Amino acid sequence: MQWLNSIDQAPAHLWQGTYPFTQKAFIQALEENGSINNQTGWQSHYLYDKDHAFLLPSFIKHHSYGEYVFDWSWAEAYQQHGLSYYPKLIIAAPFTPASGPRIICDAHTQINGQTLSNAIQSHCLEHNLSGAHILFCNAKERELLLDQNWHERKSVQFHWFNYGYEDFEHFLSYFKSRKRKAVVKERKSIQENAIIIRWITGLDMNESLWQFFYQCYQTTYAMRGMQGYITLNSFKQVAQNMGNQMRFVWAYHQNNPIACALYFQDSNTLYGRYWGSTVDVPNLHFELCYYQGIEYCIKHQLQHFNPGTQGEHKIARGFEPIFTSSLHYLTHEGFHEAVGNFVIEEARSLELYKQDCFEALPFNEQHLPAPKQQPCL
Repeated sequence: MQWLNSIDQAPAHLWQGTYPFTQKAFIQALEENGSINNQTGWQSHYLYDKDHAFLLPSFIKHHSYGEYVFDWSWAEAYQQHGLSYYPKLIIAAPFTPASGPRIICDAHTQINGQTLSNAIQSHCLEHNLSGAHILFCNAKERELLLDQNWHERKSVQFHWFNYGYEDFEHFLSYFKSRKRKAVVKERKSIQENAIIIRWITGLDMNESLWQFFYQCYQTTYAMRGMQGYITLNSFKQVAQNMGNQMRFVWAYHQNNPIACALYFQDSNTLYGRYWGSTVDVPNLHFELCYYQGIEYCIKHQLQHFNPGTQGEHKIARGFEPIFTSSLHYLTHEGFHEAVGNFVIEEARSLELYKQDCFEALPFNEQHLPAPKQQPCL
C-alpha cells in the first residue's frame, strides 16, 4: 500500500461505478482549481493498494469544515486536555454528505477488513494524526470495518423513495388529504407567480448561467455567515468532464433567471446539492429542491432521491427518515473509548427521533412504508 498526494497518480481503471462524488474527474476538478489543497485545509492523501486494486479518497484535515459529521465537541475536548485533535485523516467525498462508496474498486475486488484497518490505524500513529474518520460510508464498508475497532456514528437524513409512482399526482394520491392539499397549494403558488421551470445538463451551461449559479451558491452560504467551499472553476471542470451527471433546474420570471438548484445523478439516485435565489419567492425552495426532484425521479425511473442533509420540513413532503453511517477511530485509547460510549448514547436518542419523524410522514395508512433500518447505499 502507498499514499498518494494527487489523484492524478491513481489509475483511472479503479473507477467502475457511477456514484459521482468520488469519481476521479470530480476530485480532480477540486484539486486543480483550488477547492482542496493545503491552503484550504484539505491535504490530498489517498491510500492506494496496487496489488488489490483499490483506493480510498482520503485527506489530512486541519479543521472540520465541509464534513457534515460534526465533531467540533471532540476537538474541544482534546484541547481541554492539552491534546491536538488536528491534523486528522478523513475518508470522504469532499463537501458532500451523501452516502456512497468510500473504497474505490471493482465490484469483484476482495478486501480484507483487518488488513485495511491496520494500514489506516498504523499510518495515523506513525504520522501523529489523531485518528481516522470514514464519513457517509455504505453498508458494505460498514460491515467490513465495524468489527475492527471502529466506532459507528449514525445520523438521520430524509430521503425519497420511488414506490413505482406513475407521476407526481400518483405520488400525492397516497398522502393524507390535508397534507396533499398543502403540497398542491405550494406548487400552485409558483404557477400563480408566473414562474417558469427549466432543466438543463451541465453540458448546456454557458458563461452567464455559470455566473448566476455561482452568485446563488455563494449567497446561500453568505446567509449563514460562511463562504462556499467549491470554486467556480471547479464546478466548470466537473461539468466539462461529468456534465451528463449534472442537472441544473432553473426558475425564470419574465425571461430572467431568479433561482437555480444543482443536482447530480447516478444510475439509481438523484442527489440535491446546492440551491440559491436572488429574490424571495414563497415556496420556490420547495419547488426547485424537492418537488422538481421528485418529478424528475419518477419521469426517469430513478429509485432514490437524496435531497441533502438536515431539514425536518422534508418530512411533510414525503421524505422518509433514514440512518447514515460514519466510522471513527482515534489513536488515543481513552478518547477512543469515550467516543465509543458517546456514539452509543447518541444512537439511542436518534432511534427515538427517527421513529418520531417516521410517524409524522404524510402518507395514509395504506401506503405507509416500513421504517428503513440500514444506512442508505
